[in-house]
Amino acid sequence: MKKLLFPILMLSLLAGFTACNKDDDHDHDVTISILEPSNGEVITDASLVHIHIEVEAEDEVHEMEVILHPHGDVDNKIIDFDTHSHESSVTFEQDVDLSSFPSGTEFHLEVVVCKDHDCEEKEEEDISFSIQ
Repeated sequence: MKKLLFPILMLSLLAGFTACNKDDDHDHDVTISILEPSNGEVITDASLVHIHIEVEAEDEVHEMEVILHPHGDVDNKIIDFDTHSHESSVTFEQDVDLSSFPSGTEFHLEVVVCKDHDCEEKEEEDISFSIQ
């Protein structure tokens, strides 16, 4: 009986590890919605720019990064937000004062979300908008 119990135990452990690894390698659908501002929008009140992003995942939002910078100046990050979550949805909202930039400045808003826990697959969305 003991000889039979050990192989059964080993097979069930092996099956458990295989199932976990198979699930971790699976890509999960991710939807990124940049609700505010809209792509190409010209914002008249630069002192109060509302950024609103919603991310929905089939499983979990493993890692999410939000970056806002003037177009062509990636090093000047106005927003540099990074979070790790185990929720199926994440909402990001922040008001930003861009009035220190000259009228006509174009901004680039980027959102990157990992589709798996190891971040081997990513979903990306980006928009551009300007201030008046």
